[in-house]
Amino acid sequence: MSPKAKLGGTGDRGADSTPPDAPDIPETDTTSSNPRRDAAAGNDPSPFDSAEFLEANRRNRDKMRAAAQARRAKEEARARRRSGRWWRRSAAAAPATAAESESADAELERSGDGRWTVRVLSVLLVVALAVAGVFVYLYRDADSRADSADQVNQLRPGAVQLAGEYATTLLTYDSANFAALDERITEISTPAFARDFIEGSRQAREGTANAQAVAKAEVVSAGVVSASSTEAVVLLAIDQTVMAPGTAEQFPDGVPYQSRVEVTLQWMPDGWKLADFKVI
Repeated sequence: MSPKAKLGGTGDRGADSTPPDAPDIPETDTTSSNPRRDAAAGNDPSPFDSAEFLEANRRNRDKMRAAAQARRAKEEARARRRSGRWWRRSAAAAPATAAESESADAELERSGDGRWTVRVLSVLLVVALAVAGVFVYLYRDADSRADSADQVNQLRPGAVQLAGEYATTLLTYDSANFAALDERITEISTPAFARDFIEGSRQAREGTANAQAVAKAEVVSAGVVSASSTEAVVLLAIDQTVMAPGTAEQFPDGVPYQSRVEVTLQWMPDGWKLADFKVI
């Protein structure tokens, strides 16, 4: 008998062997209730196929990413604090607490007060130096003026005496010998005055020489008009007597003249010299 005949016979016998009154038994559903397992049917099972594992892995990655971002933010803030002064930092790098902020404000206030103090002290120092300089200048000026006054006081008597001598020298002469007078004038005068006086009196001397006049002068009184260490002006009252053969009968004692002259002396390396002579 062929295999098919055997199978068929066997199956028929099984079916026929079922009792007629046996209860109906529902057929079992052999379809799998896990689609993931069905999709992986025929492959080896993996622990990474668990949904809980994948979810935990995602959470861990999020945490690590957040921690890395926080670290980077801290490093950037620290770098900004190191690179600039605290009042130039951005709001992200400002003091983290109110206590730090108050401390920074107090430090700024102290620094500002210190700068103002230094400025005020500097100004006061400059003013003090200026005042001291003024006092030193005034002291030296007063001292210099005192020295000058002392020097003038010392020179004053000599200037008055020399002014009288020089004036009488000019007004005392012998018309027969004007050369001796010119020599004396050159000795007691500045070069400019000696030259001008001798040249200016040349014409008057000719008339005096023709009259054969002889003159003599003396100082009656003298007074200082002004005096310094370089120049002295003296006012003199002088009596002069002129004698000549033509007037001897009428004026046997000579013709009297009274003059008031102003003499200017100039201080030279070798002493006072006659610088000007004016009849006033």
